[in-house]
Amino acid sequence: MKLHHIAFWTRDIDALVAFYSTHFDGEVLFRHQAGDFKCVFVNICSSINLEFMTRSNLPNGQVTEPVGYSHFSVEVESKEEVNRLTDYFIANNIPLQKIKEQYDDGFYESSVIDPDGNIIEIAFVDRTVNNAV
Repeated sequence: MKLHHIAFWTRDIDALVAFYSTHFDGEVLFRHQAGDFKCVFVNICSSINLEFMTRSNLPNGQVTEPVGYSHFSVEVESKEEVNRLTDYFIANNIPLQKIKEQYDDGFYESSVIDPDGNIIEIAFVDRTVNNAV
C-alpha cells in the first residue's frame, strides 16, 4: 500500500489551489463536481497529492485543538533550504506557526499556515542524529 492523497474540506477551493500552486509548485491534476460537491486534486512537491473538497452546507466553526490531524510535513534536503523557504514565506507575508526551530531529535523546521489554517511543516531531518524516520 501507499498513501494516495490527503483531503481537506474548504469553503474556498480557489484560494487553496492558488496558495499551493504559487508556494509549493502545485499542479492541478483534475477537477470533479457531482451535484453540490466539488473537489480539486493538486500535486505539490512532485510527490504529494492533496484533495480540496467543498459543498454549500459545510458546518460553521472549527474546534481549535481537535484530536486527530495536526499538520503534514514536507522534507527538504538541508537546513539552508528550510531557511530559504522560511525567508520566502516571511517576504510574501504568509503566516508561520514556527520559524527555524532546531530539535534534539535531528529535526530542523518551520511551519507555514495555508489560507484555511492548515499547517505545513517544512523540515530537514539530520540522519546522523535521527536515523529512525
